[in-house]
Amino acid sequence: MVETPFFDAHTHHLPHDAQTTAILSCSMAESTSAAFQQARFLSVSLHPWYLSAENLPSQINWMKHCLSSDPRVVAIGEAGLDKLCDTPFPLQEKAFQTAIDLSEQCHLPLLIHAVKATTELLALQKKHHPAQPWIIHGFRGKKELTEDLLRHGFYLSFGKKYQEKALSAVPVERLLLESDEENIDFQAFYSEVASVRGTTLESLIKALHENANHLFFNR
Repeated sequence: MVETPFFDAHTHHLPHDAQTTAILSCSMAESTSAAFQQARFLSVSLHPWYLSAENLPSQINWMKHCLSSDPRVVAIGEAGLDKLCDTPFPLQEKAFQTAIDLSEQCHLPLLIHAVKATTELLALQKKHHPAQPWIIHGFRGKKELTEDLLRHGFYLSFGKKYQEKALSAVPVERLLLESDEENIDFQAFYSEVASVRGTTLESLIKALHENANHLFFNR
């Protein structure tokens, strides 16, 4: 349950203030960090950048252990497909398939890293017909791509770099905000987003509370 004014749907660092509730994305390599130990909520990552044929089995086993033993885990990801990284694409697809399966088995939303792979992503969605929400994190696409993903049922999470027309096109019930790697003043960020969307800060806070609780905390 989000009890603070602001919600960070995807981050790689702990919140800088007590006004923000955050979901910390952690990989197996980060599981001994202080941030992992101190985080209130977690998503377990199978990031395409850090995959190898050698480490994939241990990463998957670590994820399964977290999912079965750590009640702080409220999402799978980030996981996904990235055509600009060096990881062989078939290995990325294998890992992402695992993330999809775990999302469905554990009834948890899937936070997706997608770079130049929309066609493949939509094909996988059509193949699996997932019951769990699929959320594109760090979305920077244009309005046309926004509308296409919305038609397919995706949620979109925006960080500091975004297209204003795309941000304005998302129905508020499909919208999330995040810091990712950035250090963000969430009160200022929320105010900026409310201004771009032509709404009030209070109504944006209320809507994103509802989205966060629906997606991550009331399941």
